[in-house]
Amino acid sequence: MQFQGQIKTILPARQGVSQRTGNEWKAQPFIFEYFENPSDRYADSVLLETFDEKIISQLKEGLKVTIGFGHHVKDYISKNGDRAGQKQYMNECRIYHFAVIGTANPAPTPSGYSPTPTPETSGAQQVQQETTGGEKDDLPF
Repeated sequence: MQFQGQIKTILPARQGVSQRTGNEWKAQPFIFEYFENPSDRYADSVLLETFDEKIISQLKEGLKVTIGFGHHVKDYISKNGDRAGQKQYMNECRIYHFAVIGTANPAPTPSGYSPTPTPETSGAQQVQQETTGGEKDDLPF
């Protein structure tokens, strides 16, 4: 599954040394927010984690990306607590595609007010700003 969205939150990195190989590893978990259908009103989000240094170096909150990921269930035998010796399961989301499509959005201005007209501002908005002297109008109409 591939989705376009943004990096919502970068969580603290985890690192350690593999008991099996003795190699150091680093994992970077982050929350990815996306719309499964473009017409959806509310965004979905998923906790993803990567061990890929190339991806880790690019991660920034608010970054617009395309991410492909798939679900995988891992099973293990619990060694601790009241479930020791019992089979346990956990979900894992594996990233198979990562591409940056845009940079983080700049901080929005209050109420969308722009003190100086920009080329994107329509002529009617420019006239209104000029006639009001650039003052902010709090009226809803």
